[in-house]
Amino acid sequence: MLEAIGNIPWDSLAALSSPRILLLLLLGVTGGLAVGVTPGLGPTIAVALLIPVTFTMPPDEAFAILTAVYVGGMSGGALTAILLRLPGTPASMATVLDGFPLAQRGEAGRAIGNAIVASFCGTVIGALFLVLLAPLLARFALKFHFAEYAAVSIFALTSVAALTGSSTALGLLSAVLGMLLATVGLTQEDGLPRFTFGLTDLQAGFRLIPALIGLFAVSQLMKTPIFTRAESSHDLKLDPGGSYLPSARDVFANKMNYIRSGIIGTFVGVIPALGGGPAALIAYAQARNASADRDRFGKGSIEGLIASETANNATIGGGLIIALTVGIPGDPTSAVLLGGLMIHGAQPGPQLFGSTPEILYGIYFSLFISSMMMVAVLFAVGRYIVHVVRTPLYALNPVLLAMCIYGVFSLNNSLGDVWVMIGFGCLGYIMEHLRYPLPPLVLGLILGPLVEGNVRKLLGSEQTLAPLVTEPLALGFLVLSVVSLLMARRLARF
Repeated sequence: MLEAIGNIPWDSLAALSSPRILLLLLLGVTGGLAVGVTPGLGPTIAVALLIPVTFTMPPDEAFAILTAVYVGGMSGGALTAILLRLPGTPASMATVLDGFPLAQRGEAGRAIGNAIVASFCGTVIGALFLVLLAPLLARFALKFHFAEYAAVSIFALTSVAALTGSSTALGLLSAVLGMLLATVGLTQEDGLPRFTFGLTDLQAGFRLIPALIGLFAVSQLMKTPIFTRAESSHDLKLDPGGSYLPSARDVFANKMNYIRSGIIGTFVGVIPALGGGPAALIAYAQARNASADRDRFGKGSIEGLIASETANNATIGGGLIIALTVGIPGDPTSAVLLGGLMIHGAQPGPQLFGSTPEILYGIYFSLFISSMMMVAVLFAVGRYIVHVVRTPLYALNPVLLAMCIYGVFSLNNSLGDVWVMIGFGCLGYIMEHLRYPLPPLVLGLILGPLVEGNVRKLLGSEQTLAPLVTEPLALGFLVLSVVSLLMARRLARF
C-alpha cells in the first residue's frame, strides 16, 4: 500500500489542474448529472454519447471528461428518486425506499444533502480502493467462475430478506417472482423463446429500466389522481433561504455506515455483472441489520438513504478496478469506458500500470476531483431542485407521466417497453397494496438470469452442482446466505 503511494506520478495531478481540464471536468460532471436525473437514462448512456466527442481530444482530456460524466451520471439519479419516487437507474432504486418518504415528511432538503455527502464518500472510498488495492481485488474477482457467480447471486437475493420488515416469507416470494419474470424471453444458452406468447416484443424479456420506472414511479402515480386539484404534491415546509447541508449529527452518527457501505459497494462493484443496484440493496440490508432503529427503514431513515447512495457510488471504483487491471468490465458503464480508453490507445491490463501510469493515475485523480465538483454542483442547485415537490399535482403528475413514457420509449424506440412499464406499474400497485416488498422483486429480475445462466453452465461443464459446496468461495457465500436468513428471522422478533 505504501509502495503504491510512493509510485504515484504526481505529474498527472499537475496536468489535471490546468484550467482547461478543470473546466472539462466541471462540464462532464454537470452533463452527467443532467443525464442521471432523466428517467431511463444514466451513466452508461452519458458515457456512450460522449465518446465520439472525445475522438479529437488528447488522451488526458478524454479520460478526464469520461470519468467526470461517469461520476455525475451515477449521482444524479438520487434527486428524482428522492423527490419524485422515480429511479431512473437500477443504482438509485434503493434510494427510493427512504428518500421519498423523507420528502413526503417535509425533509427533502435534508435527504438531498445527506445523499450528496453519501455519494461523495462512496466515490472517494471506491477510488481509494482503486488506488491502493487494485491488483489484489482484481485477483479476487478472477477467482469467480460459474459456482461463485451463482452463489454470490443467491447471497444477494437472500440478503434482501432484511428489507422486508416482519415477514421474510413475503420478501422471498417477491424475489422468486422477480426471478420467474426474468425467465421471459429468449434463453441465453440456446436462444429458445419462453413465455413470450408469440409476441416479438417479449423476445428480449422484460427490460430493467421500463420495469423499474413502472414499479416505483407509475405505481405511485396510480395512487394519486393525475388531474387532482390538490394544492401541492406533498405538504412540505421548506425554507427557501435555509441550508441543505446535512447536520453534523447526521454525518458523525453514520461514520461506520459510510465505511461499511463503501466497502460493500467496492467489493460488489469488483464482481462483473452485479453493479450499483445489488450493491445498494445489500448495503441497505446490512445497514438495517446494524441499526438500533430498524423500524424506521422504509419510512424515512437517513441511515438507509446513506447506505444506498454510498454503496452505489462506491461501485464506480470497484468497477474500474477489474476493468483497468484485467480488462473485464464490472458493469455496463465501465464496459463503455473501456471502449473509450482503447480508442485512445490505452490497453487495459497489468501492462497499463507499468507502461502508461500517467493515464491510470489521471483517471484516479479525475475521480477525486469529479467527486468534489459533484458536491459543489449539487449543493449549488439543490436548493432550487428541491422545490419541485411544491408544484401542484395537477401540473406535476401529467409531466411525470410524460417523462416516464418519453424516457422508456427513447431507450429502444419501442412501444413494447412502454407497455412493460405500464404492466409493471399495475403489478407494483397491487404488490404494495398487498404489502409485498418491491426491492426483492427487482433484485430477482436483475440476478435471475445470472443464477440460472451460471447454474446451467455449471451443469454443462461439470455435470454436477457439487462445486457450489466444494469451492471455498462459493460455499462461503452460501453460508452467508443462510446467516442472512437467520438474522432476518431473529430481527423480525424484535
